[in-house]
Amino acid sequence: MDINAEQNLYRSPDHPGIHCYIVNVTSSSGLWQSENPLTQSLPILAMQLATVIVITRVLQYIFKPYHIPPIVANILGGILIGPTALGNLGYFQQMFPLRALMMLETVSYWALTCHVFLLGLETDVASVLRAGKKAIHVAAFGFLFPLVAGIAIFLMIHKNRPDEESNQSQFVYFAAPLAMTGFPVVSRILVELKLIHTDLGRLAMSCALVEDLVGWAFVIILLPYTISFLNAVYSALANVAFILFCVYAVRPVLALLIRRTTAHRNNVNEHYLSFIMVSVSLFACATEVLGTGSLVGAFVFGVIMPDRVIAGMLADKFEDFMSGYLLPLYFVTCGLKINLKEVNSNWAGPAFTILICCSLKIIGAMITTSRYKIPRRDAFALGLISNTKGIISMFMANLAIDKKILSSYEYATLVLSIAVMTAATGPIIANMYRPAKRLSHYKQRTIQQAKGAESELRVLACFHGPYNITGMINLFDSSATTKESPLNVFALHLVELTGRASAMLIIHHPGKSRAGRKDANSEQILTALDTFASLNDSIEMHPLTALSPFVTMHDDICSLAEDRRVSFVILPFHKPPTRDGKLDEEGSTSFRGVNLNVLANAPCTVGLFVDRGFGETQNEDSSLKRQVAMLFFGGPDDREALAYASRMGASGVVNLRVVRFQSGMLESNHGGDDMDGIQGTAGEFGGLVTASAYIERQRKLDQMCLNEFRLRSAGQEMIHYEEKDVNGEEEVVFFLREMATTQQIDLFLVGKGEGALQPLTAALLDWCEYPELGPIGDSLVSMDDSRSSVLIVQQYIGPEEESEELGDQRREHMVDVHEPSEHSREHLGKWQVPGEEDEHHLGGFEMEPFDRHKRDDGMDGLKYNY
Repeated sequence: MDINAEQNLYRSPDHPGIHCYIVNVTSSSGLWQSENPLTQSLPILAMQLATVIVITRVLQYIFKPYHIPPIVANILGGILIGPTALGNLGYFQQMFPLRALMMLETVSYWALTCHVFLLGLETDVASVLRAGKKAIHVAAFGFLFPLVAGIAIFLMIHKNRPDEESNQSQFVYFAAPLAMTGFPVVSRILVELKLIHTDLGRLAMSCALVEDLVGWAFVIILLPYTISFLNAVYSALANVAFILFCVYAVRPVLALLIRRTTAHRNNVNEHYLSFIMVSVSLFACATEVLGTGSLVGAFVFGVIMPDRVIAGMLADKFEDFMSGYLLPLYFVTCGLKINLKEVNSNWAGPAFTILICCSLKIIGAMITTSRYKIPRRDAFALGLISNTKGIISMFMANLAIDKKILSSYEYATLVLSIAVMTAATGPIIANMYRPAKRLSHYKQRTIQQAKGAESELRVLACFHGPYNITGMINLFDSSATTKESPLNVFALHLVELTGRASAMLIIHHPGKSRAGRKDANSEQILTALDTFASLNDSIEMHPLTALSPFVTMHDDICSLAEDRRVSFVILPFHKPPTRDGKLDEEGSTSFRGVNLNVLANAPCTVGLFVDRGFGETQNEDSSLKRQVAMLFFGGPDDREALAYASRMGASGVVNLRVVRFQSGMLESNHGGDDMDGIQGTAGEFGGLVTASAYIERQRKLDQMCLNEFRLRSAGQEMIHYEEKDVNGEEEVVFFLREMATTQQIDLFLVGKGEGALQPLTAALLDWCEYPELGPIGDSLVSMDDSRSSVLIVQQYIGPEEESEELGDQRREHMVDVHEPSEHSREHLGKWQVPGEEDEHHLGGFEMEPFDRHKRDDGMDGLKYNY
């Protein structure tokens, strides 16, 4: 059917100048009947979708390197398609005729409703309760000041245009979008710029969440207020009752249904999807009837979703199609109403107005943060981040122009202000907080620099799940915790973010009830840590939960370690322990990727903890001491492991045995031909340090550390030191197996052996199944008949320290990186260290078996391979 045909026009007898089109969704007869497909509703919608997606994606690709959010590309894409630019071309006039706007707006508004439902899934209202007084005060003033100032700006604009009609709610519709902050957009910018776990990032997230929820409250009030004040009161009361009904009646029912119908919660079938779509429709209709629009109902249904895992899966199912494919149509409907050529021939006035609008949030943040002594630079950045607008601001502006509350000039000024504010945030913040500038130069990055057992040791301990609780707690208990040398533990539960929700760091306060969407594993971990901390006065426990995808989880760990000035990061091995004291055969390759990336990028010393039930025997019988053996072969990693062993030996609950391995052949021919043999071996095993001067320096440092350790431990009955002469790796492996199987060692403490080639361990490198454990750690873990846990330590060496440590001779003679042998490559699988051309992988590792999951995720603005 041709909707331009005469018989498909309906002329109103009361308004003969108005034509109503009878539009049906049909298909044309094709080119053979000389019909134009663009006269039919379905073909024109398909072409509109294709055109919009191409233009907005091109703009997103252009803006991506500058950290400009996708919403800006969508807004500018809509303006370009409108009469401002491309809409003047004949093709685009046929593509977006007035007769097709009804269907376009219907589809786009439904996409917007579903997108708002996804935003509700990402929102944790309980976070407002954890925001703190400072965040609430900053957010309140940051909302009210732009609101009042925005009203004044509108009155100034309206005064200069007396020919326009007045409306009682005009000034509020103009000022409210300027005062709002888009929480999802803010979180994505902070994640992309790696500021999410900084003090500024956490304060900005809390303020954005509070202001976003206040913005939704304004929507509930303003929509019915356009009719009458009394209507606004009735509608607001009805919506409050509806929200309370959803929270206290619907949410428990949803929780019950989820528990009964999802045993493993690893899949969302078509029944769930159908139920969700029907529920979104019903909630949208309910709030539409109550007078606040369908968006409020969709948002409320997303917020009350009780299960975080199911919420993440739902977001992952709907995000691409609704938000990535259909939502840009909504911005086109906004752009079609803007013609910048007709706004004003003199751009000085609008430009000045936009500049003033952009500065309101910054001025408000500068004023209110002065009370809390926040640096002006951070206050300026906080105001700039709060300037970021979301979809709710565009919805308010579009609603105002549809209801003829705002004129085309005011609407265009408002939309341009929103676009400029949001576009400026990413580039300016990225320039202010570059990674090189954000590095804090704290000194205690190693256990040795923390002076062993004589001062506070700050530890970041990661948890994959409840199976890590017992081993980690026993490790804390064995770490010489006294009032003179306390242990400051930041216990971080790592939770995969399965959907497109915003990554976040949740700080838990011991002893306080935790509201919001609870995770059973997190609750179990937090309860155990709270109990342990309450029984140990010398241990300060800071429980946290990090919600992030695996591809950026390592960066969250490193950023948190840098921010908390941690000296030691403890990572669980990717294979969890089983009940019989062995390791799970499969393990998690994703967590292995996190461990590898942390080892490559950590700002401090890192320990890999392979737990096989450490301390469980002593938990059953308190009279028994934990048997710990430290194996010393030499090098910076072994010296760091010795420093931690010294601290454990002073705890009083550990019998410490330090074994120094020496090569009998090397002792008999020190500095002779054997040194050349070591150099040749190093060339074979790839890039390890082999200069004789460097090796001699390492030996002196090893001897100094051992002498200091023996002097400190002299006379202590629970610390034993011995030296073992061995000839070759066969004797080393035999002795390790004997210790592991017959001497009932609970924990082996070893260095990874990075950067220090030893003739006793060189040949073992080629047989490592897990190279991240080092040759000795891998040998101990690979013993199936052993029940001993292993802690492998890698010392942090910064660029400056490394240059001083190695000297000029190392740079001249020893930097020689080779490919691993065939056997090593076979065990390594697809794990590869990226080269210089792979800097966009954040300096970490690329795991190629998961290439089928490669995606260009709009959430973080980066492309990851995992």
